[in-house]
Amino acid sequence: MGTLTNAIVRELKPRQGTYEVTCAGLPGFAVRVLPTGKKVFVVRHRVDGKDTRQKIGPWSPTLPVEDARRKAALILSGVNPALLEQTKAGPSAAPIREPKTAPRRAPPEAAPPVSEHLQRPASPLTVQQLAERFLAEYVDVYLKPNSAKNYRFILDDIILPVLGDRDFRSVSRRDVQALHVSLRERPSQANYMLCVLGSLYTRITQDWELSDMRNPTTRVKRFASRRVERFLSPEERRTIYEVVQAGLRRKPGSRGHLEPAGVWALQLLAFTGMRRSEILTLTWPMVDWQHNVLHLPDTKTGQRAVVVSAQVMALLREIHDRTGNPRSGLVIRSRNGRPLISLNKTWETIRSNAGIPDVRLHDLRHSFASDALMSGVPLAIVGEMLGHKQPSTTQRYAHLSDRVVRDALEHTTRRIAEATFTIPAALAEAPFEPLTDAQWKRIAPLTQPPRNHGGRPIDMRQVVDGIRWVLQRKAAWRDVPSTYANYTSCWRWYTRWESDGTWQQIENILSS
Repeated sequence: MGTLTNAIVRELKPRQGTYEVTCAGLPGFAVRVLPTGKKVFVVRHRVDGKDTRQKIGPWSPTLPVEDARRKAALILSGVNPALLEQTKAGPSAAPIREPKTAPRRAPPEAAPPVSEHLQRPASPLTVQQLAERFLAEYVDVYLKPNSAKNYRFILDDIILPVLGDRDFRSVSRRDVQALHVSLRERPSQANYMLCVLGSLYTRITQDWELSDMRNPTTRVKRFASRRVERFLSPEERRTIYEVVQAGLRRKPGSRGHLEPAGVWALQLLAFTGMRRSEILTLTWPMVDWQHNVLHLPDTKTGQRAVVVSAQVMALLREIHDRTGNPRSGLVIRSRNGRPLISLNKTWETIRSNAGIPDVRLHDLRHSFASDALMSGVPLAIVGEMLGHKQPSTTQRYAHLSDRVVRDALEHTTRRIAEATFTIPAALAEAPFEPLTDAQWKRIAPLTQPPRNHGGRPIDMRQVVDGIRWVLQRKAAWRDVPSTYANYTSCWRWYTRWESDGTWQQIENILSS
């Protein structure tokens, strides 16, 4: 091994037993690598004819290789580094006891003069150095692999190129704000950057107690979320089904061909609402055939049990039979038996051929939730089905749940009134009047679908009239007359417009 450097130490991997790597530039100086992954600098020398190993300290941003080598050189020359630190601190510092024995070895040529060490100012800790410690002691230890990968990307590609060489104490809120604004075209990534940098400074100020400075990410305003909830309509589901069946029939290698494993994974996503990672890591021992339960030991929100339907169990049985009745291993595997790393290629083929380019793979999970709520499943139960750890996570679907309850209430009370009472003439239904050409001309610009909206063409005027009919009659969505758009399209566009304020604008224009 050559001269030890930070890069060399960083690449050292733990083994079953402790081992040492020596430094060719300074004989006697080495780093010990423990089975836990901890790396400790030591120095070996002879004292009174006996071999002695003295600990210098663990490798960290506060003790890089250069500082550890300097201390080792002083020890080998017979100087206690702690006494030098006391000399720098002044007479008020607490006294430091000399070791009972001192080494008799002459100082090597690589050792710097003591006077030079006393005059050398302490090097500041940079964001780069503390980021390395952050990754080693926090990210790689406490975060899941995928989260750790994302943290590394944000640090290496966004934070460190701008702030890496800076003294960590010199980074201000204004600096963080400038970096955040520079990422305004990618608001989600910009907000995630604040999360990563804030976590780093939390370790610096609270866990490591290196400074009492305020976290520079505090009070930096986040960008508004552009989260778009996209739900599949029945027509889109039928189109997807047709595309999938055609893709399975095509020969491998031909355009539009779909592998069964990818289709199975997508079916499980659509039927269970599980996360993509949960499907791709599902193994056969996790399947409880007797109770129709999938026992997931390690998910995004921890261990959980997923109750599945008879249709899902039938699909699992089909996969089991077609893959050779395995007793262990992954449920979803490629044709050659390897794990599926991604479903992006399969989904890209499906949505392209189905004409729905704006539908993401994760929207299958959103669609599962919306279908459950439209079927009357309570919001809390939907949260359990999706594996949400916090109830607040499920609240994004609250407007759907409220709509279902309101529709059910109106439908129920109307049936009761019609069956038991005579409805007064004043409450009789007024005739519904569709939009006039003049009204439609005024609101049409507000109703145009996004440019990347896929699926079959739809008459937005019929959608608006269908929504107006439901709201005026206080009827259920499924009762929308056939003269207007399909009730699912009316409901889907209404929920979107209601959430972003478009429907309020439409009502204001029509009432003026």
